[in-house]
Amino acid sequence: MKKYEILEHPAELRIRVFGKTKEELFKNAALAMANILSRGSTSQILKKISEEVKPRKVEIKSTDINTLLVDFLNDILAKGQINKCIYSVSDIRLNASCSILHASCVGHPVDHFDEDIKAVTYQDVDIKLITQNSLLKTKLWQTDLVFDI
Repeated sequence: MKKYEILEHPAELRIRVFGKTKEELFKNAALAMANILSRGSTSQILKKISEEVKPRKVEIKSTDINTLLVDFLNDILAKGQINKCIYSVSDIRLNASCSILHASCVGHPVDHFDEDIKAVTYQDVDIKLITQNSLLKTKLWQTDLVFDI
């Protein structure tokens, strides 16, 4: 199963994110953003980090799951810009109403960002459960994200 795909968009960067669970969808969205910031070299950056790095706890509260995803991504994007790093997400928990997120994120220092993402927009965000394969009845969570670049 692919985690995300880049879609055509005339002025911004658009992706479609997938996950078997809502939590996995959030993790894959953060991974996609990290890959865009580092042009796909995220795996190499993540391997360079020692085990001594302590995860940063993140808590986000929003009105609904769509807003929660955008607020979470904008939070780690802003922290990444301030600290000159990309964040990997090791753990995500959503409350029952999907309005509160608790995550553990590890910052991975980078020399520079390959793409300048200004913000994650609310445009076209609509998290929904879809049937990916009509024969196998595979269910996945999916949403589109638009990055202002």
